[in-house]
Amino acid sequence: MRFRNLESYRSGGAGGDMQLAIPLPRTPDGRVYRYSPNENAHPRHFLLGRRAEGVTPPEAPTPRMTHAPGTTGTICPYSGVTAEDGAFTHPDDIAAAKEVVAHAAAADVADAFHSMFADLGRKFASSKFVKIKPGPKPHLKPRPRFARRDLLRDLICDECGRDYGVFAISLFCPDCGAPNIHLHFAREATLVREQVELAGKLDAGADELAYRLLGNAHEDVLTAFEATLKTVYLYKVTTRPAGAPEVKPPGNAFQNIERGRKRFAEFDFDPFGALSADALAVLTLNIQKRHVIGHNLGIADAAFAEHATDARLGETVPLVGEDILQFADICKTTIDHIDAWLANGVPPPGHGSLPAKPIVAPQAKQPAALTVGQLAKLAVSIGLWASERSKERLR
Repeated sequence: MRFRNLESYRSGGAGGDMQLAIPLPRTPDGRVYRYSPNENAHPRHFLLGRRAEGVTPPEAPTPRMTHAPGTTGTICPYSGVTAEDGAFTHPDDIAAAKEVVAHAAAADVADAFHSMFADLGRKFASSKFVKIKPGPKPHLKPRPRFARRDLLRDLICDECGRDYGVFAISLFCPDCGAPNIHLHFAREATLVREQVELAGKLDAGADELAYRLLGNAHEDVLTAFEATLKTVYLYKVTTRPAGAPEVKPPGNAFQNIERGRKRFAEFDFDPFGALSADALAVLTLNIQKRHVIGHNLGIADAAFAEHATDARLGETVPLVGEDILQFADICKTTIDHIDAWLANGVPPPGHGSLPAKPIVAPQAKQPAALTVGQLAKLAVSIGLWASERSKERLR
């Protein structure tokens, strides 16, 4: 019996002992589904495409790479686990391959039965007693087709040029293993810039909508920043030696600089170590501002009004597009610093670019002037001066 349909997928074997290779379905952009063998690498699912056009990987791995690009083996982008390519086959593709094989086998069996009865018909064509007339060749179901869709976040590794897509923040390129979190945040910064530019193009009468867009852009910066720090921290927790003490879930620890520092201190690393004092002060103020925007509809509360020079209790917190972009730049500097840490100290390409405008720490807010009854300001100042210098203090 000849298996013509099945043999079209033959990749090896002899006779009826065939080895088959079923092509993987591809997305509209030419990527294939991959699925991490690490059960804890949520969401496990990612896409792997071809190398970007015009990019030639280096002959030898760069210092940031952990795997020679283009060679056998795949790296889980979520956990860094390396395994053979076959271990990353997506369950949907396994099911699809079984359908393709079943369809081809059914077609071969149908062809064999039709040919068998056709041969019998020819053999008894001259018989006066037996007449065999084969029916028309059966129409099988169409060959199965499988739709695959591209993901929202597509990346191109800036070390080896491999194109891939992910569902969540990924840490590594699945081809060369280089840390890629800086690419994620760079994309977030680009989207924030587009939101700021969109707000600036609105008509003068759309102030409320412009403020909403700027508020969303500001909140998106911190959301992406916090999520990235949490993802890296949880990854590092998995790399600790067996028997290491359990850690408490981080919760919202990375919405606070000192609490975030304390978490990374477990690994002798300061994620904010690349920031100047001024940049750290601007970052701190913007984290506080995000809480006001996200949880208080942009209305300054007492805690924020106490620290921000341009905020007044009960009034809307002002938002300036340039300040939001500077906030994103400061966060990106921190993410690049963390990315370099994951690459054993080797910074990512493009690291160290100058900010759009000089970073200056916000001025400390002066305390409200003291008033005493109907006394003039000068009289109150003289009284305070005398009180501060009196040995017994005025009472």
